[in-house]
Amino acid sequence: MIPSPGQTLTDIAVRIATHLMPALNSNFTQADSGLITALLLAFGQDFERAIYNRMTDIDEIKTVCAQVRESPIDDRSGLPSQQELDDFMQQTPTTLMLADVNELHAHAMELLIRIHAWAENHDSDLDRQVWRLLRHHCERNKFDLPVF
Repeated sequence: MIPSPGQTLTDIAVRIATHLMPALNSNFTQADSGLITALLLAFGQDFERAIYNRMTDIDEIKTVCAQVRESPIDDRSGLPSQQELDDFMQQTPTTLMLADVNELHAHAMELLIRIHAWAENHDSDLDRQVWRLLRHHCERNKFDLPVF
């Protein structure tokens, strides 16, 4: 067991940047090492927040789905059906393993895309709400990477 995998990935990345990169002779290998370092740092950051961020997205998308479910909308063509929305709002990941959370998250994002496509032409308030959700998603998932 690795008790702090996110920190371990960060430590490996810093070791590459501070010990191996300076010793490399070619620009290509230095650039390649820099890319590997950045990826390790990104993996470390994502590892620490992956489940939380995806579950937060799912919860926010369920809120949007509930709003759509309860809204008196005349033309629902293009929207997920009431049954699809109900089924999704009752779902939880099979386990808290990342693969299972990713599966539910992917389904949530598919529903959100369909809702957003409909809202762009039919409901400006819902459209703005989806854009706010997407902004929150981006802010939660951005990487804070140092420049070496």
